[in-house]
Amino acid sequence: MSAEQTATDQNPSSQLPFLLEIGSEEIPARFIPGALKDLERLFKAELDKAHLQATGLRLMATPRRMTVMLAGLDVRQPDRNLEIKGPPASVAFDADGNPTPAALGFAKKAGLALEDCQRGQDKRGEFLLAKVTETGRPAAEVLGEIIPRVILGVPFRKTMRWGGFDLEYPRPLQWILALLGEDVVPVEVGYLKSGRTTRGHRTLSADKTVEIAHPEAYEAELLAVGVVADHQERRRLIAEGLQRELAAYDEAARLLVDEELLTEVVFLCEHPTPFLGSFSAEYSVLPAELITTALKAHQRYFSVGKQGAEGLLPRFAAVRDGGAEHLDNVVRGNERVLHARLADALFYWDFDLKKTPDERTAMLETVTWLEGFGSVLDKTHRMQALVSWLWSNGMGDGGEVPADLTRAAQICKSDLVSEMIKDGKEFTKLEGFIGARYAALAGENEQVCRSIERHHYPRSATGELPGDRHSDVLSVADRLDNIVGCWLAGFVPTGAKDPYALRRHVLSILRILLDSGQRVDLEAALQQALAGVADLAQGKDLAATGAEIGDFVKTRLGGYLADNLKANPEVVRAVLPARWRDAVDALAWVQALDGYREQEDFQLLATGFKRCRNILKGEILPVEGLPACRERWLQGGAGAGGEALAELPESLEQELLTLVANAAPGLVAAEESRDYDKVFAILSGLGPAIDAFFDGVRVNAEEEGLRLLRHAFLREIHGLFAQYADFSAVAPGDK
Repeated sequence: MSAEQTATDQNPSSQLPFLLEIGSEEIPARFIPGALKDLERLFKAELDKAHLQATGLRLMATPRRMTVMLAGLDVRQPDRNLEIKGPPASVAFDADGNPTPAALGFAKKAGLALEDCQRGQDKRGEFLLAKVTETGRPAAEVLGEIIPRVILGVPFRKTMRWGGFDLEYPRPLQWILALLGEDVVPVEVGYLKSGRTTRGHRTLSADKTVEIAHPEAYEAELLAVGVVADHQERRRLIAEGLQRELAAYDEAARLLVDEELLTEVVFLCEHPTPFLGSFSAEYSVLPAELITTALKAHQRYFSVGKQGAEGLLPRFAAVRDGGAEHLDNVVRGNERVLHARLADALFYWDFDLKKTPDERTAMLETVTWLEGFGSVLDKTHRMQALVSWLWSNGMGDGGEVPADLTRAAQICKSDLVSEMIKDGKEFTKLEGFIGARYAALAGENEQVCRSIERHHYPRSATGELPGDRHSDVLSVADRLDNIVGCWLAGFVPTGAKDPYALRRHVLSILRILLDSGQRVDLEAALQQALAGVADLAQGKDLAATGAEIGDFVKTRLGGYLADNLKANPEVVRAVLPARWRDAVDALAWVQALDGYREQEDFQLLATGFKRCRNILKGEILPVEGLPACRERWLQGGAGAGGEALAELPESLEQELLTLVANAAPGLVAAEESRDYDKVFAILSGLGPAIDAFFDGVRVNAEEEGLRLLRHAFLREIHGLFAQYADFSAVAPGDK
């Protein structure tokens, strides 16, 4: 133990710097940003649980290491005074006041003599109580238990096993560096034991082993062996270095910003050296997006443009993981590789332009969409039918289906058989974009081309939306067909598995509808989509499938409203059972209900609704019976089985019957005019009468006929209210 550690141990409140470095083979760059967040979360949680205070937390990472640094960490846990609750006094002592085995066992477990135990009191009565002092342990000892859990607890996207070791990590672990002050923290993770050594850059220092004397020396020692440990510093060096290279080439040159690529490059290197390369101007006939994809997809190069001008300069920017020695050879090597990729792209481009979009669309007949569910050409026919239905059922402008939209639906998948897109090449992610460019060169108008490209939007959960009515409709049609087809083919999302991204397709539909304000009956849309594949789904229960997908959509809508739009989760749970079919309408209902849920009269209503359900014990009206319930209320109120509610004997129940019957027309009118605030205002006005009814009327009367009549009354009240929301989800308490 160092003198530094000895001195601090005498002062339990003192702190020392801490360093943890987890060394491994090179981890994929795309894994690291998320892993750093998880590492921080796990480490903080473990320190909190261990009652160790820390200051100055920093996380750093390179491809070969993830690092946690603390400016200060308690050298030992504080002593804690604990109160341990034991058995009830009635169990701890017999009738004569003698201790039972339960009392003796509790005292022994607490480390006290029984006479040193005390008695406590809570709402359940008197109990045995032990007050003990838990002595804090040295931080190094606690860290030895914490660190293995943290290292192996980071939830990487993919992990591997290696050798015969029972360990999982994205790449084999190589070393663990753990220091508290000047002392090594003893840690064991499988076959690895911690030490004070790390490793330098693989080429610049020949993977030299370096001893770290103290956490504060860590970054300087690594820099001396070619490693810039802090990824934020590497990001700065890359950004500034690329700008210098561009300025030296052309003052007007500018780097096309790509934060995703920059982040990936940061985590691909330990010692960044930026450079510029060039490619032949003959490739300028290719779209800029295509060249950018060739630069980025496999080579991780940045595109270069010119200030105030469109298109790209015949230059690329890249980063070497190493020094500047022989950099000219590195540049030439990268240029040769890029030339090959761009030559391929130019060949594909020229070859594809020999066919028209209609010719490529006809070729889709030979391309299987899903086994047993026809070709991609069949899919385009279904999409055309869905486009027509969607346009006429909420997504259109009230007129006929535009010819441009129909045309886009016909040829929107034609690029799937193009040389540029097919066979999983690096340009596959440009599906839609390439189709739009080929369509434009074939003479299609701007709207058709835009719809072809943007029907693939959004391309991610938070990506840009299609942005115009035609593209919205085509995107929703495509995704509806994907959802029902994949569902029937057995690709139902389960847990973390969703091979055809059906969750994202549903979320995309919801985002498009909510953003545009277009009102579509999603249940009817799913039925329409299922009807399109009915001939291919022989033996399948389409009604049951539609119900399953409907529940799936409802769940995704609830999550989006609560998580992304920050709606109250209880309100969302209340509204969606009745209102999920129209996402825009559901949001309006949620917003209206949220404004009433804290009002006293509304709480009385919600409590009464919940009491109705509890008393009826599930014998409520089915969903399909709710419209008929509303009609009965508009006629003055009657039971579903013909019960005469006017025969209810108590004045309180007659008063409630009259109030609800009088409220029904106003509820219907307010709903039809989409004045949902008024709906909840009317319903809230019934709250006091419902509360008075339950306080003054014995629903479960002894006489069977009266009991059944009152149950029929409650069933009708519940049925009317259930058309607007499941108010039990926002009821203030159990009744």
